[in-house]
Amino acid sequence: MEKQISPSGSRQYLINIQKWRSIVGLIACSITFGVSLFSMASNLIYYSVQKWELADFFRYFTTLSNMLTTLSAGFIIPYAIDGIRKKRFVFPHWLSMMHYSGTIATTLTFVFAVVFILPFDPEFAIGQNNLYFHVVCPIAILISFEFVESGRLFSRKDSLICLIPFVSYSLLYLVMVVFIDEAHGGWEDLYMLNTFVPAYVSLPLVWILAYLVAFLIRKSFNHFLTKRREKMLSTWDPALEPVEINIEIYGLGRYYGRICDKADSSIPYDVIETVAEYYSLDPETLLKVYIKGLMDGLTKG
Repeated sequence: MEKQISPSGSRQYLINIQKWRSIVGLIACSITFGVSLFSMASNLIYYSVQKWELADFFRYFTTLSNMLTTLSAGFIIPYAIDGIRKKRFVFPHWLSMMHYSGTIATTLTFVFAVVFILPFDPEFAIGQNNLYFHVVCPIAILISFEFVESGRLFSRKDSLICLIPFVSYSLLYLVMVVFIDEAHGGWEDLYMLNTFVPAYVSLPLVWILAYLVAFLIRKSFNHFLTKRREKMLSTWDPALEPVEINIEIYGLGRYYGRICDKADSSIPYDVIETVAEYYSLDPETLLKVYIKGLMDGLTKG
């Protein structure tokens, strides 16, 4: 009996990859959370030392983008810790979208600082703490984002939704810089939106650039996720018959049931869906087989 429920190579790999996802997610999000929090804290201290208005600190998109990234990474960390315990790393779709949006935003701060601001105002672009704020932090966040596997591919629609924070800020910036202007209590045109060409020309170009950045991040993330899925599927023999696949899925469920507490049991629907697509099978049938195995593992051991 013990031989029948010991994990096969594919089952063992699936268990290990879930632990690996959780550990990588914990490390990557801890790095993101740490560098974002440190960059904001150090700049707040700098503002205090210079006796500048702290309210001005929160009008910069760099600050707001780092706040978004800090929150999203901080929210993911408990899911990663839970994933290590449960052998299953999952977090809500809204949180993965928030993480994607924050990564787009911080990457845009890097692009604007290095490409558009550095040639004209090096001090504002990378001087003092801005080197960390505009360059080091966005690069660290972008790299860590690529390694946090949500199990979901991002779509074009997701990219558009995740650009909402940036588009909203750009419209606010347009109002404060162009329609109100600095002389009447608005903002200084720090991002040079209306400096060299009219805002009605530069703003659409900025939106196109933002979508390009979102597109590249999405393509990169989806590429790595697809490669990781292909590696997972490589542990499954393409010649397996449906009955053999059912036995493997049942064994996976039973093995999960044996190693997890009842309160920690979960259903790896993304894995089941991927296997179903690979073998052209009904995912609902495999799901029922998995649940049967999970229940047997929980009750019979």
